[in-house]
Amino acid sequence: MEHEEEVEPLTCTGKILCCCSFVYIFCFWAGLTYFVVMPNDDPGLHRLPPLDRPVPPEIELASMDFTVFNITQTHLSAKWDMSIRIPYNLPRDYICLQGDLQASLLIKNIPIATSSSQKYNNLKYRSAQLLNVSVVVSDEDIGGLIWKAIMEGVKEKKEVIFGSQFFLTDCRKNKAEVMSFACHEATLRFEHGSEMKATLFGNHSTCINY
Repeated sequence: MEHEEEVEPLTCTGKILCCCSFVYIFCFWAGLTYFVVMPNDDPGLHRLPPLDRPVPPEIELASMDFTVFNITQTHLSAKWDMSIRIPYNLPRDYICLQGDLQASLLIKNIPIATSSSQKYNNLKYRSAQLLNVSVVVSDEDIGGLIWKAIMEGVKEKKEVIFGSQFFLTDCRKNKAEVMSFACHEATLRFEHGSEMKATLFGNHSTCINY
């Protein structure tokens, strides 16, 4: 007579493993049913926000020289010579290799000078490079706040702080004609013994597309 093999009862550990496997399989099929069977117009399917659009690269204010020709309480004659550093991945992907460049200067967020539109035609694709632009004002009307800020910089602090904006020809399809960049404020320090000429001092300002 053959002996029947005895089946050992499940141990406690085995029971736990079986329960965990059952729960895992149940959750998997429940989740799959929710995302596949549920109708497309269910609001639960739209809880994730859309992917952000690519952010254009920043440019950098590489240099800025400020020369005062004449200043009174009501008028300013001055010149700003600036260079901006264009990153390698901005030309053609965002801005045109040939186009226009315009700059604007601010003090305490108040615009004080804007350049004429200046042509550039020497940008190279996939290459970092510099673009130069000048802003000139002659007998520009200025308010008391601007005059005070400049004169305090000349006489007391020996430095002056400017904000700046740059506008370049946009080459992206279905976009505005220009790309606008706003720069962090830059500190210019007057040369020793001079109250007429100041140059960029400290860290270079970055400029962000807006």
